[in-house]
Amino acid sequence: MITREATIEDWDKLFIFFTRVYRSNHPLQNKEFWNWQYGEKQYGRSLICLNENGSIVGHVGANFGGGVAWIINVYLDEECRGKGILGKLYELARNYYPLAATAANEAGLGLYKNMRWIRYYDLVRYVKINPSLNEISTENVCKPTVVNVSNLIIKDTHYFQQPSLKGIILEDGSRAVSQENVGGLRVVDITDVNQIESQAWQIGYNWMDYITSWNDLKTKDLEKKGWVLDYKCFVLGD
Repeated sequence: MITREATIEDWDKLFIFFTRVYRSNHPLQNKEFWNWQYGEKQYGRSLICLNENGSIVGHVGANFGGGVAWIINVYLDEECRGKGILGKLYELARNYYPLAATAANEAGLGLYKNMRWIRYYDLVRYVKINPSLNEISTENVCKPTVVNVSNLIIKDTHYFQQPSLKGIILEDGSRAVSQENVGGLRVVDITDVNQIESQAWQIGYNWMDYITSWNDLKTKDLEKKGWVLDYKCFVLGD
């Protein structure tokens, strides 16, 4: 088994692997997206394991930010598990930065526990539904909406250069991702809570959400304005 960093020259093998292990139309099956995610060392690395036939049998993605390598897109073929391969792939990422992860399924949680990772519960998701909506139901709130944000589009950072992502900047300087196909605005950074609400509803969004740290003092302002944690919102909760 060989473990190493992947390059764009590995794309044909990567495509076969991602098509085999992920659902149809997964973003990593798009060459442009993979190159955005892992093509430049300052932003991330794609770490792979190849078997004796030269086929990819394992992958670990590392997204670099804030002096940390955020671990994502982890998969190892079942017959290759328990042989220390993932540990080698993680070590390649650790050569760049200390490791961290934000979410994982049950298998991932077990893996991190075995690796002696420390688990922190810190992230929270706040939700606000457009108060002008008469019917508050999943079907009505999450239905597609027509918005005109062509004059608000931004691509000034690596995150907002992500293929197929529509990033916008609002009048107060708040930044968000427009997801009008499900009626919503996913806020990335809030400058002024009052202004972002006013403009978002004026544009025509049905809902907004914002993921942040529990320690973020902006959450106090959100709560005063009627934003609620996702599990308290039956429409947009888990």
